[in-house]
Amino acid sequence: MQELWSDAPKIVGEEIIRIVGQRIPVTLFQKGMNPQKLTPSEIFTKETEPLILFAKETPFQAPKNPCLFLYQHRDQPMRGFHATPALETSTELGVLFPAAIILIQRRRYPRYVTSSRSVATFTRKASQYLNHGTIENISLEGAKLVGKFSQHIQKGNKISPLSMTLRLRFGDFEENITVPEAIVRRVIERDLETREFGIQFTLKGTDLETLERYLTICSIEDSPPNAS
Repeated sequence: MQELWSDAPKIVGEEIIRIVGQRIPVTLFQKGMNPQKLTPSEIFTKETEPLILFAKETPFQAPKNPCLFLYQHRDQPMRGFHATPALETSTELGVLFPAAIILIQRRRYPRYVTSSRSVATFTRKASQYLNHGTIENISLEGAKLVGKFSQHIQKGNKISPLSMTLRLRFGDFEENITVPEAIVRRVIERDLETREFGIQFTLKGTDLETLERYLTICSIEDSPPNAS
């Protein structure tokens, strides 16, 4: 759910200055386009209008229509703004100042279906055997894993560490997260070889922010075409 955080020019301007000054990472998002990671570098005045200048993490061609730019202050909900690209090189992107900043609020712990290319690697705590599988869905505090997992892992066991590569249903955008420890809450034997695990975990710091960003993009992808 998106709601207005502020449309007061002074507050919006101060927020943009804060984003640029602290080099807070920003993700450019537009439906049907691979999300792109940017780093704000400076406020640049072109003729009469100031632009926010970003450094591109990888080369890409930005759309000409307004895009959604997502960012997050530590320990705070995701924020964002809609802005129109106005200047572009192979390494930089300049956008017009936004008229408003929005707050992205998701319902508490909704689950989102991931790409079939989202994968997980983990071991049972104190074991050396490496398990590989896919991530079918994920929330802020748990996930469903499927694969040819060790028969030694049972409900209530701890897996540690858990490495996850989360991908969207389109493009090559991905986020990498490490879960220090997770608990197996559910085990389903799908067939003689394939097992399904429902796991629960708690994240903090950068990994939590990364998962929040990924889930926010998933929620926008799942929203109706004309949703604002």
